[in-house]
Amino acid sequence: MASLADVYKDKERTNWLKAWLAIDIAKSGLEHLADNEAQNFHRLIYSHVGSSCTSCTTANVQHKKPCPRKICDQVCQKIIKEHRYNSLSWKNTSAQLWQTNYWEIAKCYFPPDGYAATSSIRDTDFNGVISFMLNCKRFDSSMSFPITTGKPTTHTSACLLYK
Repeated sequence: MASLADVYKDKERTNWLKAWLAIDIAKSGLEHLADNEAQNFHRLIYSHVGSSCTSCTTANVQHKKPCPRKICDQVCQKIIKEHRYNSLSWKNTSAQLWQTNYWEIAKCYFPPDGYAATSSIRDTDFNGVISFMLNCKRFDSSMSFPITTGKPTTHTSACLLYK
């Protein structure tokens, strides 16, 4: 079994360790901001909607089956309105949990696969957190610079982080 000293002897392993540490530190630094914004967005949605529904499923919402109480339709519209590219990820979220778990709404802004089992920011990786921040327009007012400069094209990227 390799010791920690062996890791530092191999430059490639050292670089992987540094990259992992940098990503872990970045995620830790963004957690508070992303978690607060997810909670605030959830509160805002349900203060406007005013009630809750636990009978609708994500499949109902995704296929535009009307909510019998007209609640999930409104929640869904608010989620879509805040998505930068209108390409939400329905695979990760459960509409039945939207009212009780704010992170289920945040997961609509994640990449399409791999996050169905996450239930909080603590068990979400850096890619999920940064995707939420890049895809949700609510973060535009949280930064002193524009997060994105528009839709990506073949000549330009949408995110300033890609430059």
